[in-house]
Amino acid sequence: MVTLKDVAKEAGVTATTASRALRGMDMVTPKTTQKVLAAAEKLGYRMNISAQSLRTGKSGTVTFLTAGIDGAYFSSLAMRFAAELNKQGMHMLIESSQYLVDEHGNEKDMSYLFSDGIIGINAKHASKALASHPSVLLEDYTIDSPYDQVNAPSQAGTRAAIRHLYEKGCRRIGLVGHDIPPESNPGASQQVRMLAAKHECQELGLEFDEHSLISVPWSRAGGVEAGHRWADERLGFDGLFCPSDGLALGVLRGLADRGVNVPKDVAVIGFDGITDGEYSVPTLSTIAVDFTSMTQAAVSLLTHRINHPEEERYPQTVTVGYRLIERESTRR
Repeated sequence: MVTLKDVAKEAGVTATTASRALRGMDMVTPKTTQKVLAAAEKLGYRMNISAQSLRTGKSGTVTFLTAGIDGAYFSSLAMRFAAELNKQGMHMLIESSQYLVDEHGNEKDMSYLFSDGIIGINAKHASKALASHPSVLLEDYTIDSPYDQVNAPSQAGTRAAIRHLYEKGCRRIGLVGHDIPPESNPGASQQVRMLAAKHECQELGLEFDEHSLISVPWSRAGGVEAGHRWADERLGFDGLFCPSDGLALGVLRGLADRGVNVPKDVAVIGFDGITDGEYSVPTLSTIAVDFTSMTQAAVSLLTHRINHPEEERYPQTVTVGYRLIERESTRR
């Protein structure tokens, strides 16, 4: 059986250097890493994660826990975290939180997760999994959360989006999405963004009431429905704020179906900054979240918790920045 020492000898480096190179740690030069990888390939060496876990008490893996990765936002976020964890010499697993509940609505025991920690988004209901591992939550705005939080700039970004529509001449601004009762999902990003939009409209002296919301499911299909309703019901909004780019892209499709001119007839802005908005027709104005800072902050907080399990530290909250990107959907 080929061992790590065999690989190190073949590459002409120490076993420690070979281990670091195989785990992708940036403290090893690219030239040395290539030598080690070539040696491992030549000898047919494969890292034994189970053995590593027994020796160190750590698996070198982190679980990305999410409701699903079928949307562009979640898949993009997962790829960014995989890359950031790889820089730290760690690997990422993906677990769908929707399967953590059995047919009776009871949460399954997830203490078996072969993982050193969890990065979760839309995963607060997975309390057993989170409680049994060092965990960091993304876009969780719950006050006094027991977990570290890394959040998108939902309040500041939403206010900037509403002001942008106002500066473009919009005086009847509509919101696309659905109003979630606070008790059903406290701290959800949807609630935070919808409430921030309402407050900013009111501060600008704009009309805002129950008719200002086009209530649709939080999805691209929901956005298409909202676009159709804007035209079919003659809602009269001259600006639409969509609290996710997925919704906004659906709205653009729905408006196009009805022959509506964006932004002449109605301006549209989204939130997230996914790359899909660069290729839509028209291209989508958006509040682009600083995903680089989000991934770096979350991984830093998590690795600290993993490496210092006995340290008592109050849960940390980090809110990252944003950039308003004006594109064709609001360019008048």
